[in-house]
Amino acid sequence: MPDTIKALYPIALAEGEGVGTAYEYVAKARFLRPLSLKLGRSGPTGRVLVAGLPEKYGVSLDFALLAERSGAALEIADERPEAIERAARAIEQARRDGWLAHVQTSFRQLGSLDEVASLPAQDAVVCCEVLQRLPPERRPAFAEALRALAPVGAVFVPNAENGAHLKISGLGGFTLAELAELFRGARLAYVDMPPFPPGIVRSPEQRAKASTGALEWLAMRALDAYCAAEPWAPKFVKRRAAHIVCALWGA
Repeated sequence: MPDTIKALYPIALAEGEGVGTAYEYVAKARFLRPLSLKLGRSGPTGRVLVAGLPEKYGVSLDFALLAERSGAALEIADERPEAIERAARAIEQARRDGWLAHVQTSFRQLGSLDEVASLPAQDAVVCCEVLQRLPPERRPAFAEALRALAPVGAVFVPNAENGAHLKISGLGGFTLAELAELFRGARLAYVDMPPFPPGIVRSPEQRAKASTGALEWLAMRALDAYCAAEPWAPKFVKRRAAHIVCALWGA
């Protein structure tokens, strides 16, 4: 059964985010499907590495869900102690809410993101909103390290051609051509084109209501239909509207 925004909304809530993050996770899950299928063939000994946590939005719990569904163990590595603590709290909250109960999770404190190159081999490596945190001169080595770590992997970064998104989020970004230069031969795509800007702030009460309200349910169903149509949008629309550009290799 395909993921829906309503289904993944509790995961977003567990990490302190909302509908925008749930929408992002549904859009990314479609792109990650080939990776998920290949990872599932690794069996119970499979391993997924999250090579860095997002700079600003959430803690990428969709990757934890990917590992759980594939029967793989999950390791989260980052150089920021507060980011690792935030991820650990989010996973515990998700477990209290009935999610991620079956994924074996570990955390690795790095001195810097460059230490990713010295980590043990994995079955899959993923990261979102990480690559732009590195200075330009260190990005090629980081990209090479990711591809050396695992036969299959995916990288998601903010779309530099969506100027409004970068201005509102305050994040750096990449064009699809710049990402292609770092990940030669990878499958490339624009994803995550919600009909609203990033960073919309809602109170905890409003977020909780979105889990049960009838009007919110109808809005989420409409967003699901909108999200499903993303792949058929013209490329010139995607270039300006997508929040994320991504690369997938090995699957």
